[in-house]
Amino acid sequence: MKKRVCMLILAVLMVLSCASCKLMVKDEQKDLEQVVARVNGVEITKADVMAAYHTYRYYYRLTDENEETEQYISSRNTLLENAYSTLIEYQLIKQYAAELTSVELTPEMEQSIADEKAQTIAAIESGAETVAADLAKKDPGMDQEAACKKRIEDRLAYRGISTGEFEKTRAWELVIDAVRTALSADYEPTDKAIQNYYDTYLDIQKSYMERDLSYYDYYTSESVNLYMPAGFRYVKNLLIAIPDSVREEIASLRADGKDAEADALRDQELSKIAAKAQGIYARIQNGESYDELLAAYGDDPGMKAGAENAETGYRIYDGSKSYEDNFKEAAMGLANVGDVSQPVGSDYGYYIIRYVGDSVEQEIPVEQVRDKIRAILVKEKATEYYEEIYENWKRQATIEEYKDRIY
Repeated sequence: MKKRVCMLILAVLMVLSCASCKLMVKDEQKDLEQVVARVNGVEITKADVMAAYHTYRYYYRLTDENEETEQYISSRNTLLENAYSTLIEYQLIKQYAAELTSVELTPEMEQSIADEKAQTIAAIESGAETVAADLAKKDPGMDQEAACKKRIEDRLAYRGISTGEFEKTRAWELVIDAVRTALSADYEPTDKAIQNYYDTYLDIQKSYMERDLSYYDYYTSESVNLYMPAGFRYVKNLLIAIPDSVREEIASLRADGKDAEADALRDQELSKIAAKAQGIYARIQNGESYDELLAAYGDDPGMKAGAENAETGYRIYDGSKSYEDNFKEAAMGLANVGDVSQPVGSDYGYYIIRYVGDSVEQEIPVEQVRDKIRAILVKEKATEYYEEIYENWKRQATIEEYKDRIY
């Protein structure tokens, strides 16, 4: 009798468990269907926000496993908030900007999205093949083809490609960028405006860079450099690279906090190219031209002919945060111009670094930076004009926000 009662209870628990699973699935779908904002009655759902989130979380190194950890929760919330704001902006543009310019995807935009999608898929497939091959070496009995297929499926979903989120989000972004650009099409800065900008910011840049060289990096990324301070070192990098797909896998492992696995994969790949790196270093030590060997064997895109840093080398200094620590330490450890480092292992491969020179203090002539200053002034005017129009759209619109629902 007791046995029958126990079996009956177990059956009831199993039914309840299955019902609970179905309820969880339904609740998850219901959560995504929540309206998180309305713009003149047009609804934005949490699913819309998550489409943008899933497309771009790769760049924040966010994954299902780490996104709610203490280390990454701030990045997660920042990305969610950016996606939320972008979707409200997109709706305002769709509803109001048509009076000023086109708000539809052009064939060129569609082709751009298709090209970017194809490149991403190719990188994912290549990376999956490499990872599956490496796993098969450790476990010859595994189904390599199935492992490769599973990884491709996972990565396509992770990047929002198999779900359609990738195309949707990139379309939103391209339309917004096109409208912003169109608003500045008729503005042309005067020569006086360009000269005023130069005179004003030259003095500002000097004062900041004389205190802290890192401001040069800031002005490089945010505007235009008008002044070159002394104190920089230039180095060239002859990189013997590990495959792109493996580098992506290493980066993914580090994003997931799996540094031991990342180190193991890196060391395994470095062992495959160690002899080549040492052979090239020996040839340099025996008097062969570093630049000729760099041209013949170097894999660093930044050192290829025509690249921004190909002629001068990379600019580096004590305290620089633009390069890996091991690259920076090796570069700054070279004593004299012309010195070459031994191969330095990294997540990218082996670096063979040459000290090529130092910066000389100078003011950059206005004629050399005229086009860049013009572009800045055009962008500033476009931003000013766009913000004025955008605020007007917001005042006209009825916007209901339920931002707390996105988290």
